[in-house]
Amino acid sequence: MLLLLPFLWASQAASAAVLAPSPNAANPACDANCMEAFEAALATERAMWATPNFADDPFYTTPTNFTGAKPGDLLRWQDLTAEQLATNWTKIPGGMSLSRFLYVTEDVDRQPLPASAFVLLPLAPPKDGDKYNTLAWTHGTAGRARQCAPSNNQQLYYEWLGPFFHAAQGYAVVAPDYAGQGTEIRAGFHYEAGYMHAADVAYSLVAARKVIGHLLSKEWVVAGHSEGGMTAWRTNERLAMPDQKELLKAGKFLGAVAGSPALPHPRSIELANGGPLGAPVSVYLLQNMVQIYPELKLEEILTERALGLLRLLDQGCLDTGVALFANMTAAETYKSTAWLTSPQFADWQTRYNGAGPHALAAPMLVVQGIADSLTYAANCEWDFNQTCAAFPESSVEMYLVPELGHGPGFQAGQPYFSAWIARLFEGKNPDSGCKKVTAKPVNFRYQHGRTG
Repeated sequence: MLLLLPFLWASQAASAAVLAPSPNAANPACDANCMEAFEAALATERAMWATPNFADDPFYTTPTNFTGAKPGDLLRWQDLTAEQLATNWTKIPGGMSLSRFLYVTEDVDRQPLPASAFVLLPLAPPKDGDKYNTLAWTHGTAGRARQCAPSNNQQLYYEWLGPFFHAAQGYAVVAPDYAGQGTEIRAGFHYEAGYMHAADVAYSLVAARKVIGHLLSKEWVVAGHSEGGMTAWRTNERLAMPDQKELLKAGKFLGAVAGSPALPHPRSIELANGGPLGAPVSVYLLQNMVQIYPELKLEEILTERALGLLRLLDQGCLDTGVALFANMTAAETYKSTAWLTSPQFADWQTRYNGAGPHALAAPMLVVQGIADSLTYAANCEWDFNQTCAAFPESSVEMYLVPELGHGPGFQAGQPYFSAWIARLFEGKNPDSGCKKVTAKPVNFRYQHGRTG
């Protein structure tokens, strides 16, 4: 699988909605079987969107108070009513409340951008009068289109693998959609832009505290999976960099859990061994890169078949993209993969992704399935080793899960990393230094999961 990452293993549970006859039926790049898979995936995704048509929901429209606003400012806040949850967010567990908001974050040049996020709260804090412990949740690949924002998903996209799980543990969950998912920004959503996503995380907390600061602990952690695992890692790094005073207003940062982190590597295509890439994630990245670097031309990089699928791709989100691209090999997708070793890709890695190694602001736990065929354990261990070699005084641990892949490995690690997070809030920091721990299963009859 090329480059990354997504949350592929848990399919949407909703029944597929009935679609009108497709205007794409004559697309020569997508035969009848391809079109059937595409329409089924799109119908299932649409059934999970809280608002299928963004034109029907003015919430995500950038308000006039964005003019002159600075990163961390709150633009709009909406507490969803019980009636709204019962109709548009029907998958939210009983007793949990949901708010969504628009705020200001920044681009790589530190210019303001509008972004959206949500807050998920348990029924009550653990003790009367106490505040919730605060957790920033960072999601994995959702797609490129605005409607793919997790705040627009009835189960907040990751459900029990992410926000539901943490809220059920008693945390206040603050979760950015990332700038360009939900909101409309210049050049569109910057996929895998970890340096930018880190700003989205910090400023979402700064903004949320302006409304519910009386409910949130000053201390906070970040946890995420796949693209969100990369984001958690980059957040930990960026908060240690100089000139981050405004981001540090998010509160007292305690640490990060980076689950199956999608750390982009040019060599990932080699690990696919000529087989199917498994997802459209490299195409998402390429689509974004040609907007940043116009000298890169899609028609010079993608095959005719891949080019023909692009007009279908952004109609939906990740599952739709998987239906279109998952079974295609690198040779079927790209005329050339030289863009992965180009000066533009190297510049993107440095400026947008924030590739390190960099020093860490706080302890970090990396959770990685050894059988991950989407982001690859070999890539994750390479980055882990680079960080440890460059910053041996850091507190970094890798928890390896045998035989499990991208999503199942992260889910199997939940008891381990939830206890790790709890200890941080108890003031029990792990020792400095690097270590690797491999889970020892009590038996080998366990569920291995379906994908990745």
